[in-house]
Amino acid sequence: MTKNSTPHDPVAEAALPALSLEKVEKGSHRSMWELLLQLRVLLPYLARIMPLLDRGLLKGSSDNTELTKGIAEMQNSSRDLEAQARNQALQLERIEQQIARLRVVQENDLEDSRRLSSEIRSLRSLFFAMAILLVVLLLVSVGLLIFLVIHT
Repeated sequence: MTKNSTPHDPVAEAALPALSLEKVEKGSHRSMWELLLQLRVLLPYLARIMPLLDRGLLKGSSDNTELTKGIAEMQNSSRDLEAQARNQALQLERIEQQIARLRVVQENDLEDSRRLSSEIRSLRSLFFAMAILLVVLLLVSVGLLIFLVIHT
């Protein structure tokens, strides 16, 4: 009995392409099923895109009014955004100028308060010296009064 090349022959099995994912090795060619399984991740995205493509194919390339309307709306909205950005830039410049003015006013007020506090210190030392002088004069006058009372 001679054996012919049958599907059970190991040499013939190695020559046939693998049909299941379990039999596919890393070095061998990928099977069609493996590629389809990898593409299933894209199915939700394709499901969202298909209605858009169907509408575009049904209407044809001659009816682009919706597309032109969409583009016009995008241009208008981009112009509005540019105008808003310019207005905000101007407002920021004004705010920066106000902050600079407030900083100058605050520095001037700080200098005025320093000057005022130094004047208050000098006035306090002057009042303290006058108080000491008054106490000394009071003591001298009390001493003279006592001296006059004792000698008279």
